[in-house]
Amino acid sequence: MAKKNKKTTVSEPLVSNAPLMDAQLSADTNAKTSSKKSNTKKSEQKMKMGARIRKAFKEMFSELKKVSWPTAKKTLSMFGIVLVVVFFFLVVISAFDYGIINLVELLMKNSVV
Repeated sequence: MAKKNKKTTVSEPLVSNAPLMDAQLSADTNAKTSSKKSNTKKSEQKMKMGARIRKAFKEMFSELKKVSWPTAKKTLSMFGIVLVVVFFFLVVISAFDYGIINLVELLMKNSVV
């Protein structure tokens, strides 16, 4: 069998672009449905807004129930790690600050004659 040419041309779509094409199609359908919504009355939109807010909160709480929350022991250990890292950088930055202050003071004393 002969080997196929592996080079892609401009006319050939890449496989990785397939999800982007689907996203574009869904964006087009959403644009069509949103134009229909703009024709509704303002009073109907206010009533629908309350329902949309309730639905959003209901979905939010539903997703929060699915979250895998860490245990108290795990949270405490992560908090300890954060404190150690913050303390470490506090010491490092303070040391640099102290050194720079001493350097500036030394330069100021030597520059005044």
